[in-house]
Amino acid sequence: MTFDAPVLIVGGGPVGLATALDLGRRGIASIVVERDAGTGTELLAKAGTLNERTMEICRFWGIAEAVAKCGFPDDVNLDTIYCTALDGLYIGGDPRPATSDRAPPAGAVEMLRKCPQFLFDPILAQAAEATWKVTLLYGHRFERLEQDDAGVTIEASELATGTVRKLHGRYLIACDGAGSRIRRALGIDFPGRMLSYSVSAMIRANLADTSFGIRNRYMFIDENGTWANLTSVDGRQLWRFTLVGNEQKIDPAVHDIGEDIARAFGAEIPFEILRVLPWRRSQCAATRYRVGSVFLAGDAAHTTSPTGGHGLNTGIGDALALGWMLHAVLTGQGGPALLDGYEAERRPIAIRNSSISTENFTSWIAAADFAGVLAPGEQGDAARERIGTEMSAALQQEWTSTGVGLGYRYEGSPLIVPDGTPAPPDPSETYRQTARPGHRAPHAWLQGGRSTIDLFGHGYVLLRFDPAANIDALIGAARAQGLTLAVVDIADPSIASLYERALVLVRPDAHVCWRADTAPGDAAAGQVIRTVTGY
Repeated sequence: MTFDAPVLIVGGGPVGLATALDLGRRGIASIVVERDAGTGTELLAKAGTLNERTMEICRFWGIAEAVAKCGFPDDVNLDTIYCTALDGLYIGGDPRPATSDRAPPAGAVEMLRKCPQFLFDPILAQAAEATWKVTLLYGHRFERLEQDDAGVTIEASELATGTVRKLHGRYLIACDGAGSRIRRALGIDFPGRMLSYSVSAMIRANLADTSFGIRNRYMFIDENGTWANLTSVDGRQLWRFTLVGNEQKIDPAVHDIGEDIARAFGAEIPFEILRVLPWRRSQCAATRYRVGSVFLAGDAAHTTSPTGGHGLNTGIGDALALGWMLHAVLTGQGGPALLDGYEAERRPIAIRNSSISTENFTSWIAAADFAGVLAPGEQGDAARERIGTEMSAALQQEWTSTGVGLGYRYEGSPLIVPDGTPAPPDPSETYRQTARPGHRAPHAWLQGGRSTIDLFGHGYVLLRFDPAANIDALIGAARAQGLTLAVVDIADPSIASLYERALVLVRPDAHVCWRADTAPGDAAAGQVIRTVTGY
Protein backbone atom coordinates (compact mmCIF):
# COMPACT_ATOMS: atom_id res chain seq x y z
CA MET A 1 0.00 0.00 0.00
CA THR A 2 1.24 3.49 -0.86
CA PHE A 3 0.59 5.87 2.01
CA ASP A 4 -0.61 9.44 1.64
CA ALA A 5 1.05 9.89 5.04
CA PRO A 6 2.31 7.46 7.67
CA VAL A 7 -0.24 8.81 10.15
CA LEU A 8 -3.79 10.00 9.56
CA ILE A 9 -5.52 12.07 12.25
CA VAL A 10 -9.26 12.69 12.33
CA GLY A 11 -10.11 15.79 14.34
CA GLY A 12 -8.26 19.09 14.25
CA GLY A 13 -8.94 20.24 17.79
CA PRO A 14 -6.11 20.71 20.28
CA VAL A 15 -5.32 17.00 20.73
CA GLY A 16 -5.28 16.27 17.00
CA LEU A 17 -3.15 19.32 16.27
CA ALA A 18 -0.82 18.53 19.17
CA THR A 19 -0.33 14.97 17.94
CA ALA A 20 0.45 16.22 14.44
CA LEU A 21 2.89 18.77 15.88
CA ASP A 22 4.71 16.18 17.97
CA LEU A 23 4.99 13.81 15.02
CA GLY A 24 6.09 16.59 12.72
CA ARG A 25 8.88 17.67 15.05
CA ARG A 26 10.08 14.07 14.99
CA GLY A 27 10.05 14.02 11.19
CA ILE A 28 6.86 11.95 10.76
CA ALA A 29 4.32 13.25 8.25
CA SER A 30 0.60 13.31 8.99
CA ILE A 31 -2.69 14.46 7.50
CA VAL A 32 -5.27 16.03 9.81
CA VAL A 33 -8.89 15.74 8.65
CA GLU A 34 -11.00 18.50 10.20
CA ARG A 35 -14.67 19.27 9.61
CA ASP A 36 -14.41 23.00 10.39
CA ALA A 37 -13.24 25.50 7.79
CA GLY A 38 -10.21 26.53 9.83
CA THR A 39 -8.59 26.69 13.26
CA GLY A 40 -9.63 29.21 15.90
CA THR A 41 -12.43 30.59 13.74
CA GLU A 42 -14.97 30.65 16.59
CA LEU A 43 -14.97 31.82 20.20
CA LEU A 44 -15.33 28.39 21.76
CA ALA A 45 -16.51 28.22 25.37
CA LYS A 46 -14.05 25.45 26.09
CA ALA A 47 -10.72 24.75 27.79
CA GLY A 48 -8.39 27.53 28.79
CA THR A 49 -5.97 26.31 31.48
CA LEU A 50 -2.69 24.58 30.63
CA ASN A 51 -1.10 22.93 33.64
CA GLU A 52 2.60 22.75 34.46
CA ARG A 53 3.16 19.44 32.66
CA THR A 54 1.39 20.62 29.51
CA MET A 55 3.54 23.74 29.55
CA GLU A 56 6.64 21.52 29.80
CA ILE A 57 5.43 19.67 26.72
CA CYS A 58 4.83 23.01 24.99
CA ARG A 59 8.41 23.88 25.94
CA PHE A 60 9.62 20.78 24.09
CA TRP A 61 7.45 21.69 21.10
CA GLY A 62 8.92 25.20 21.05
CA ILE A 63 5.64 27.01 21.73
CA ALA A 64 5.79 27.74 25.47
CA GLU A 65 6.71 31.38 24.87
CA ALA A 66 3.89 31.83 22.35
CA VAL A 67 1.43 30.41 24.87
CA ALA A 68 2.77 32.69 27.61
CA LYS A 69 2.33 35.69 25.32
CA CYS A 70 -1.07 34.64 23.97
CA GLY A 71 -2.69 37.75 25.35
CA PHE A 72 -4.06 36.75 28.77
CA PRO A 73 -2.88 39.59 31.04
CA ASP A 74 -0.12 38.69 33.48
CA ASP A 75 -1.49 41.12 36.06
CA VAL A 76 -4.97 39.59 36.43
CA ASN A 77 -5.37 37.73 39.71
CA LEU A 78 -6.50 34.14 39.38
CA ASP A 79 -8.84 34.44 42.37
CA THR A 80 -12.12 32.63 42.85
CA ILE A 81 -15.02 34.53 44.43
CA TYR A 82 -18.00 32.78 46.06
CA CYS A 83 -21.07 35.01 45.97
CA THR A 84 -24.82 35.08 45.46
CA ALA A 85 -24.49 37.47 42.49
CA LEU A 86 -22.07 40.06 41.16
CA ASP A 87 -24.22 42.72 42.80
CA GLY A 88 -25.16 40.43 45.68
CA LEU A 89 -23.67 39.01 48.85
CA TYR A 90 -20.05 38.00 49.32
CA ILE A 91 -19.61 34.47 50.66
CA GLY A 92 -15.88 33.87 50.49
CA GLY A 93 -12.91 33.59 48.19
CA ASP A 94 -9.74 31.76 47.25
CA PRO A 95 -6.99 34.23 46.41
CA ARG A 96 -4.52 33.21 43.73
CA PRO A 97 -1.76 35.54 42.54
CA ALA A 98 -1.49 36.89 39.03
CA THR A 99 1.04 35.32 36.67
CA SER A 100 3.39 38.26 37.22
CA ASP A 101 3.49 37.41 40.93
CA ARG A 102 3.94 33.66 40.57
CA ALA A 103 6.84 31.30 39.95
CA PRO A 104 6.74 27.65 38.90
CA PRO A 105 5.91 25.42 41.88
CA ALA A 106 8.62 23.25 43.42
CA GLY A 107 9.75 20.62 40.94
CA ALA A 108 8.32 22.36 37.86
CA VAL A 109 10.24 24.16 35.14
CA GLU A 110 7.14 25.91 33.77
CA MET A 111 4.14 27.45 35.49
CA LEU A 112 0.45 26.96 34.81
CA ARG A 113 -0.83 29.33 32.12
CA LYS A 114 -4.18 30.64 30.98
CA CYS A 115 -4.61 30.33 27.22
CA PRO A 116 -8.14 30.07 25.77
CA GLN A 117 -8.62 27.33 23.24
CA PHE A 118 -9.45 29.71 20.40
CA LEU A 119 -5.91 31.08 20.84
CA PHE A 120 -4.17 27.81 21.77
CA ASP A 121 -5.41 25.90 18.72
CA PRO A 122 -3.94 28.40 16.19
CA ILE A 123 -0.62 28.30 18.04
CA LEU A 124 -0.59 24.52 17.64
CA ALA A 125 -1.69 24.68 14.01
CA GLN A 126 0.93 27.25 13.04
CA ALA A 127 3.69 25.27 14.77
CA ALA A 128 2.51 22.03 13.17
CA GLU A 129 2.53 23.50 9.67
CA ALA A 130 5.98 25.01 10.34
CA THR A 131 7.39 21.46 10.58
CA TRP A 132 6.53 20.99 6.86
CA LYS A 133 5.31 17.52 7.80
CA VAL A 134 1.65 18.30 8.52
CA THR A 135 -1.20 18.72 6.06
CA LEU A 136 -4.35 20.29 7.52
CA LEU A 137 -7.32 19.14 5.48
CA TYR A 138 -10.06 21.54 6.56
CA GLY A 139 -13.70 21.34 5.55
CA HIS A 140 -13.69 17.53 5.38
CA ARG A 141 -15.79 15.06 7.33
CA PHE A 142 -14.69 11.54 8.19
CA GLU A 143 -17.08 8.96 6.69
CA ARG A 144 -15.70 5.46 7.09
CA LEU A 145 -12.57 3.40 7.58
CA GLU A 146 -11.10 0.06 6.61
CA GLN A 147 -7.95 -1.51 7.95
CA ASP A 148 -5.81 -4.56 7.31
CA ASP A 149 -2.31 -5.66 8.23
CA ALA A 150 -0.83 -3.08 5.86
CA GLY A 151 -2.55 -0.03 7.30
CA VAL A 152 -5.73 2.03 7.32
CA THR A 153 -7.85 3.59 4.59
CA ILE A 154 -10.38 6.28 5.38
CA GLU A 155 -12.93 8.15 3.31
CA ALA A 156 -13.47 11.86 3.94
CA SER A 157 -16.05 13.99 2.18
CA GLU A 158 -15.45 17.63 1.33
CA LEU A 159 -18.38 19.49 2.86
CA ALA A 160 -18.46 22.23 0.23
CA THR A 161 -18.67 19.89 -2.77
CA GLY A 162 -19.53 16.44 -1.47
CA THR A 163 -16.41 15.04 -3.13
CA VAL A 164 -15.12 11.94 -1.35
CA ARG A 165 -11.39 11.43 -0.90
CA LYS A 166 -9.64 8.22 0.06
CA LEU A 167 -6.61 8.54 2.26
CA HIS A 168 -4.17 5.77 3.11
CA GLY A 169 -1.95 5.67 6.21
CA ARG A 170 -0.07 3.18 8.29
CA TYR A 171 -1.86 4.39 11.43
CA LEU A 172 -5.01 6.35 12.25
CA ILE A 173 -5.58 8.44 15.36
CA ALA A 174 -9.15 9.30 16.34
CA CYS A 175 -9.29 12.76 17.91
CA ASP A 176 -12.91 13.29 16.91
CA GLY A 177 -14.40 14.06 20.30
CA ALA A 178 -16.67 12.48 22.87
CA GLY A 179 -19.14 11.34 20.21
CA SER A 180 -16.32 9.78 18.17
CA ARG A 181 -17.62 8.18 15.00
CA ILE A 182 -14.42 6.18 14.74
CA ARG A 183 -14.79 4.75 18.24
CA ARG A 184 -18.35 3.74 17.41
CA ALA A 185 -17.31 2.24 14.07
CA LEU A 186 -14.78 0.09 15.89
CA GLY A 187 -17.42 -1.09 18.36
CA ILE A 188 -15.52 0.17 21.40
CA ASP A 189 -17.66 0.63 24.49
CA PHE A 190 -17.56 3.96 26.34
CA PRO A 191 -18.85 3.26 29.86
CA GLY A 192 -18.94 5.81 32.63
CA ARG A 193 -21.12 8.30 34.49
CA MET A 194 -23.43 11.00 33.23
CA LEU A 195 -23.00 13.83 35.74
CA SER A 196 -25.30 16.53 34.38
CA TYR A 197 -26.62 18.25 31.30
CA SER A 198 -25.35 21.78 31.10
CA VAL A 199 -25.28 24.89 28.94
CA SER A 200 -22.40 27.33 28.53
CA ALA A 201 -22.48 30.78 27.00
CA MET A 202 -19.59 32.83 25.73
CA ILE A 203 -20.38 36.41 26.69
CA ARG A 204 -18.81 39.84 26.54
CA ALA A 205 -19.08 42.07 29.61
CA ASN A 206 -17.02 44.73 31.33
CA LEU A 207 -16.76 43.77 35.00
CA ALA A 208 -13.90 46.10 35.89
CA ASP A 209 -16.15 48.49 37.77
CA THR A 210 -18.22 45.89 39.63
CA SER A 211 -17.86 45.45 43.36
CA PHE A 212 -15.60 42.42 42.93
CA GLY A 213 -13.69 43.65 39.88
CA ILE A 214 -12.13 41.31 37.31
CA ARG A 215 -11.29 37.96 38.86
CA ASN A 216 -10.58 34.59 37.29
CA ARG A 217 -13.75 32.87 38.46
CA TYR A 218 -17.02 33.55 40.24
CA MET A 219 -19.12 30.79 41.80
CA PHE A 220 -22.81 31.67 42.17
CA ILE A 221 -24.45 30.02 45.17
CA ASP A 222 -27.97 29.74 46.57
CA GLU A 223 -29.61 27.47 49.15
CA ASN A 224 -29.08 24.44 46.88
CA GLY A 225 -25.37 25.01 46.37
CA THR A 226 -23.46 26.24 43.33
CA TRP A 227 -25.87 26.76 40.44
CA ALA A 228 -23.56 28.52 37.93
CA ASN A 229 -20.04 29.78 37.50
CA LEU A 230 -18.37 32.51 35.46
CA THR A 231 -14.79 32.08 34.23
CA SER A 232 -12.57 34.65 32.59
CA VAL A 233 -11.54 33.67 29.07
CA ASP A 234 -9.20 36.47 28.05
CA GLY A 235 -8.66 38.34 31.32
CA ARG A 236 -10.56 41.30 29.94
CA GLN A 237 -14.13 41.20 28.65
CA LEU A 238 -14.70 37.64 27.40
CA TRP A 239 -16.32 35.26 29.87
CA ARG A 240 -17.66 31.71 29.93
CA PHE A 241 -20.91 31.40 31.90
CA THR A 242 -21.87 27.81 32.76
CA LEU A 243 -24.94 26.35 34.40
CA VAL A 244 -24.19 23.45 36.74
CA GLY A 245 -27.26 21.73 35.29
CA ASN A 246 -28.99 18.55 36.30
CA GLU A 247 -30.15 15.24 34.86
CA GLN A 248 -32.58 16.92 32.45
CA LYS A 249 -31.38 18.05 29.04
CA ILE A 250 -31.45 21.81 28.54
CA ASP A 251 -32.65 23.07 25.17
CA PRO A 252 -31.21 26.55 24.49
CA ALA A 253 -34.09 27.19 22.10
CA VAL A 254 -36.49 26.89 25.04
CA HIS A 255 -34.35 27.81 28.03
CA ASP A 256 -33.27 31.45 28.03
CA ILE A 257 -29.77 31.44 29.49
CA GLY A 258 -29.89 35.23 29.35
CA GLU A 259 -32.22 35.14 32.34
CA ASP A 260 -29.67 33.06 34.26
CA ILE A 261 -26.89 35.48 33.41
CA ALA A 262 -29.03 38.42 34.48
CA ARG A 263 -29.70 36.66 37.78
CA ALA A 264 -25.98 36.20 38.32
CA PHE A 265 -24.98 39.68 37.18
CA GLY A 266 -27.75 41.81 38.61
CA ALA A 267 -29.90 44.36 36.84
CA GLU A 268 -27.25 47.03 36.30
CA ILE A 269 -24.48 45.07 34.53
CA PRO A 270 -24.92 44.83 30.74
CA PHE A 271 -23.67 41.81 28.80
CA GLU A 272 -23.68 40.46 25.25
CA ILE A 273 -24.22 36.77 24.51
CA LEU A 274 -21.89 35.66 21.72
CA ARG A 275 -22.56 31.94 21.60
CA VAL A 276 -24.56 29.31 23.49
CA LEU A 277 -23.52 25.67 23.63
CA PRO A 278 -25.41 22.82 25.32
CA TRP A 279 -23.23 19.93 26.46
CA ARG A 280 -23.14 16.87 28.66
CA ARG A 281 -20.89 16.67 31.71
CA SER A 282 -19.65 13.09 32.02
CA GLN A 283 -16.90 10.81 33.22
CA CYS A 284 -16.30 8.08 30.66
CA ALA A 285 -13.37 6.03 29.38
CA ALA A 286 -13.16 3.80 26.34
CA THR A 287 -12.67 0.15 27.18
CA ARG A 288 -9.96 -0.02 24.53
CA TYR A 289 -7.61 2.65 23.23
CA ARG A 290 -6.42 0.65 20.26
CA VAL A 291 -7.88 -1.65 17.63
CA GLY A 292 -5.27 -2.78 15.14
CA SER A 293 -3.71 0.32 13.62
CA VAL A 294 -6.32 2.74 15.01
CA PHE A 295 -5.85 4.65 18.27
CA LEU A 296 -8.16 6.83 20.35
CA ALA A 297 -6.96 10.06 21.96
CA GLY A 298 -8.43 13.03 23.82
CA ASP A 299 -12.19 13.14 24.29
CA ALA A 300 -12.62 10.21 21.91
CA ALA A 301 -10.87 8.09 24.56
CA HIS A 302 -12.07 9.78 27.77
CA THR A 303 -14.39 12.51 28.98
CA THR A 304 -13.83 14.59 32.08
CA SER A 305 -15.84 17.17 33.93
CA PRO A 306 -14.15 20.54 33.33
CA THR A 307 -13.95 21.09 37.10
CA GLY A 308 -10.18 21.25 37.47
CA GLY A 309 -9.26 21.73 33.82
CA HIS A 310 -7.84 18.22 33.48
CA GLY A 311 -9.54 17.13 30.25
CA LEU A 312 -7.42 19.03 27.73
CA ASN A 313 -4.25 18.47 29.73
CA THR A 314 -4.89 14.72 29.79
CA GLY A 315 -5.40 14.83 26.02
CA ILE A 316 -2.10 16.64 25.50
CA GLY A 317 -0.45 13.79 27.40
CA ASP A 318 -2.10 11.36 24.96
CA ALA A 319 -0.66 13.35 22.05
CA LEU A 320 2.87 13.22 23.44
CA ALA A 321 2.58 9.47 24.11
CA LEU A 322 1.35 8.65 20.62
CA GLY A 323 3.90 10.95 19.02
CA TRP A 324 7.00 9.34 20.50
CA MET A 325 5.67 5.80 20.34
CA LEU A 326 4.60 5.99 16.68
CA HIS A 327 7.89 7.65 15.76
CA ALA A 328 9.81 4.85 17.47
CA VAL A 329 7.87 2.12 15.64
CA LEU A 330 7.96 3.86 12.26
CA THR A 331 11.73 4.35 12.49
CA GLY A 332 12.42 0.81 13.66
CA GLN A 333 13.37 1.82 17.20
CA GLY A 334 10.24 0.42 18.81
CA GLY A 335 8.92 -3.12 18.77
CA PRO A 336 5.39 -4.48 18.36
CA ALA A 337 4.63 -4.29 22.08
CA LEU A 338 5.48 -0.58 22.30
CA LEU A 339 2.15 0.56 20.90
CA ASP A 340 0.27 -1.73 23.28
CA GLY A 341 1.85 0.34 26.02
CA TYR A 342 -0.20 3.36 24.96
CA GLU A 343 -3.43 1.96 26.40
CA ALA A 344 -1.67 0.36 29.36
CA GLU A 345 -0.20 3.71 30.37
CA ARG A 346 -2.66 6.37 29.32
CA ARG A 347 -6.01 4.77 30.18
CA PRO A 348 -5.33 4.57 33.96
CA ILE A 349 -4.22 8.22 33.92
CA ALA A 350 -7.47 9.26 32.23
CA ILE A 351 -9.51 7.38 34.83
CA ARG A 352 -7.45 8.94 37.64
CA ASN A 353 -7.80 12.48 36.30
CA SER A 354 -11.48 12.21 35.46
CA SER A 355 -12.24 10.79 38.92
CA ILE A 356 -10.54 13.78 40.53
CA SER A 357 -12.56 16.12 38.30
CA THR A 358 -15.79 14.40 39.33
CA GLU A 359 -14.85 14.84 42.99
CA ASN A 360 -14.39 18.54 42.30
CA PHE A 361 -17.80 18.79 40.64
CA THR A 362 -19.45 17.00 43.55
CA SER A 363 -17.89 19.54 45.90
CA TRP A 364 -19.57 22.37 44.00
CA ILE A 365 -22.98 21.24 45.17
CA ALA A 366 -22.22 19.19 48.30
CA ALA A 367 -19.23 20.87 49.93
CA ALA A 368 -21.27 22.67 52.56
CA ASP A 369 -24.63 23.05 54.25
CA PHE A 370 -25.96 26.00 52.25
CA ALA A 371 -28.84 26.78 54.59
CA GLY A 372 -28.96 30.46 55.46
CA VAL A 373 -26.79 31.64 52.60
CA LEU A 374 -29.40 34.23 51.59
CA ALA A 375 -30.48 35.14 55.10
CA PRO A 376 -30.16 38.81 56.13
CA GLY A 377 -28.33 40.23 59.10
CA GLU A 378 -25.81 38.67 61.45
CA GLN A 379 -27.30 35.21 61.09
CA GLY A 380 -26.83 35.33 57.33
CA ASP A 381 -23.33 36.80 57.65
CA ALA A 382 -22.31 33.92 59.90
CA ALA A 383 -23.79 31.36 57.51
CA ARG A 384 -21.99 32.90 54.53
CA GLU A 385 -18.67 32.99 56.35
CA ARG A 386 -19.07 29.33 57.28
CA ILE A 387 -20.09 28.33 53.76
CA GLY A 388 -17.20 30.26 52.21
CA THR A 389 -14.73 28.54 54.52
CA GLU A 390 -16.18 25.10 53.77
CA MET A 391 -16.22 25.73 50.01
CA SER A 392 -12.62 26.91 50.04
CA ALA A 393 -11.45 23.87 51.96
CA ALA A 394 -13.34 21.44 49.73
CA LEU A 395 -12.14 22.93 46.43
CA GLN A 396 -8.44 23.31 47.15
CA GLN A 397 -7.61 20.33 44.92
CA GLU A 398 -9.44 22.04 42.05
CA TRP A 399 -7.75 25.41 42.39
CA THR A 400 -4.33 23.94 43.21
CA SER A 401 -3.67 20.64 41.44
CA THR A 402 0.06 20.50 40.76
CA GLY A 403 0.11 16.85 41.75
CA VAL A 404 -2.47 15.95 39.12
CA GLY A 405 -0.39 17.39 36.31
CA LEU A 406 3.10 16.35 37.41
CA GLY A 407 2.59 13.44 39.78
CA TYR A 408 1.04 10.82 37.52
CA ARG A 409 3.03 7.66 37.02
CA TYR A 410 2.86 4.68 34.69
CA GLU A 411 2.47 2.03 37.35
CA GLY A 412 2.62 -1.54 36.06
CA SER A 413 3.46 -0.48 32.50
CA PRO A 414 4.99 -3.27 30.37
CA LEU A 415 7.47 -0.66 29.11
CA ILE A 416 8.85 0.21 32.55
CA VAL A 417 11.43 -1.82 34.48
CA PRO A 418 10.42 -1.52 38.16
CA ASP A 419 13.10 -1.29 40.81
CA GLY A 420 11.08 -2.63 43.71
CA THR A 421 10.59 0.68 45.48
CA PRO A 422 7.08 1.31 46.84
CA ALA A 423 4.76 3.75 45.11
CA PRO A 424 4.77 7.14 46.83
CA PRO A 425 1.54 8.97 47.72
CA ASP A 426 -0.35 10.60 44.86
CA PRO A 427 -1.90 13.81 46.26
CA SER A 428 -3.79 16.11 43.90
CA GLU A 429 -2.61 19.40 45.33
CA THR A 430 1.12 18.89 45.80
CA TYR A 431 3.97 17.28 43.92
CA ARG A 432 7.20 15.76 45.20
CA GLN A 433 9.79 14.78 42.63
CA THR A 434 11.06 11.23 42.34
CA ALA A 435 13.10 9.32 39.78
CA ARG A 436 11.29 6.08 40.54
CA PRO A 437 10.65 4.18 37.28
CA GLY A 438 7.35 5.20 35.69
CA HIS A 439 7.46 8.76 37.02
CA ARG A 440 8.36 11.97 35.24
CA ALA A 441 12.08 12.60 35.54
CA PRO A 442 12.88 15.30 38.13
CA HIS A 443 13.58 18.88 37.11
CA ALA A 444 16.82 20.50 38.20
CA TRP A 445 18.72 23.44 36.76
CA LEU A 446 21.90 22.72 34.86
CA GLN A 447 24.68 25.10 34.00
CA GLY A 448 23.71 27.60 31.32
CA GLY A 449 20.12 27.95 32.46
CA ARG A 450 18.90 24.64 31.03
CA SER A 451 16.73 22.21 32.93
CA THR A 452 17.20 18.47 33.09
CA ILE A 453 13.77 18.38 31.45
CA ASP A 454 15.36 20.02 28.39
CA LEU A 455 17.57 16.95 27.96
CA PHE A 456 14.59 14.79 27.09
CA GLY A 457 12.12 14.59 24.24
CA HIS A 458 13.95 13.48 21.12
CA GLY A 459 15.12 10.00 22.12
CA TYR A 460 16.16 7.83 25.03
CA VAL A 461 18.66 9.45 27.38
CA LEU A 462 20.95 7.64 29.80
CA LEU A 463 21.93 9.85 32.72
CA ARG A 464 25.20 8.81 34.36
CA PHE A 465 25.94 10.22 37.81
CA ASP A 466 28.92 7.92 38.50
CA PRO A 467 31.68 8.49 35.94
CA ALA A 468 33.19 5.13 36.83
CA ALA A 469 30.06 3.21 35.82
CA ASN A 470 30.76 1.06 32.77
CA ILE A 471 27.85 1.51 30.39
CA ASP A 472 29.32 -0.39 27.43
CA ALA A 473 26.72 -3.17 27.72
CA LEU A 474 23.80 -0.72 27.62
CA ILE A 475 25.28 1.17 24.68
CA GLY A 476 25.93 -2.10 22.86
CA ALA A 477 22.40 -3.36 23.51
CA ALA A 478 20.91 -0.10 22.27
CA ARG A 479 23.06 -0.18 19.14
CA ALA A 480 22.08 -3.78 18.46
CA GLN A 481 18.43 -2.81 18.76
CA GLY A 482 18.86 0.18 16.44
CA LEU A 483 18.00 2.55 19.27
CA THR A 484 19.30 6.10 19.40
CA LEU A 485 20.67 6.53 22.92
CA ALA A 486 22.24 9.74 24.22
CA VAL A 487 24.51 9.57 27.25
CA VAL A 488 24.66 12.58 29.57
CA ASP A 489 27.15 12.73 32.44
CA ILE A 490 26.07 14.88 35.39
CA ALA A 491 28.57 15.64 38.14
CA ASP A 492 26.34 17.83 40.31
CA PRO A 493 25.84 15.91 43.59
CA SER A 494 22.53 17.66 44.33
CA ILE A 495 21.08 16.40 41.05
CA ALA A 496 22.54 12.95 41.69
CA SER A 497 20.76 12.94 45.04
CA LEU A 498 17.51 13.90 43.34
CA TYR A 499 17.78 11.00 40.87
CA GLU A 500 18.87 8.57 43.63
CA ARG A 501 20.75 6.10 41.41
CA ALA A 502 24.04 6.08 39.50
CA LEU A 503 22.36 5.28 36.18
CA VAL A 504 18.91 6.47 35.07
CA LEU A 505 17.33 5.76 31.69
CA VAL A 506 14.72 8.28 30.53
CA ARG A 507 12.29 7.89 27.62
CA PRO A 508 11.41 10.52 24.99
CA ASP A 509 8.37 11.53 27.08
CA ALA A 510 10.66 12.41 30.04
CA HIS A 511 9.51 9.43 32.10
CA VAL A 512 12.08 7.27 33.85
CA CYS A 513 11.94 3.70 32.53
CA TRP A 514 14.92 2.09 34.35
CA ARG A 515 17.49 2.94 37.00
CA ALA A 516 20.20 1.15 38.94
CA ASP A 517 23.30 1.76 41.02
CA THR A 518 25.39 -0.79 39.17
CA ALA A 519 25.86 -1.22 35.44
CA PRO A 520 24.17 -4.32 34.00
CA GLY A 521 25.98 -7.07 32.15
CA ASP A 522 25.33 -7.92 28.51
CA ALA A 523 22.29 -10.14 29.10
CA ALA A 524 20.65 -7.82 31.61
CA ALA A 525 21.34 -4.76 29.46
CA GLY A 526 19.73 -6.44 26.48
CA GLN A 527 16.64 -7.26 28.53
CA VAL A 528 16.36 -3.66 29.74
CA ILE A 529 16.53 -2.26 26.22
CA ARG A 530 14.06 -4.79 24.83
CA THR A 531 11.56 -4.07 27.64
CA VAL A 532 11.59 -0.29 27.36
CA THR A 533 11.32 -0.36 23.56
CA GLY A 534 8.62 -3.03 23.33
CA TYR A 535 10.66 -5.76 21.67
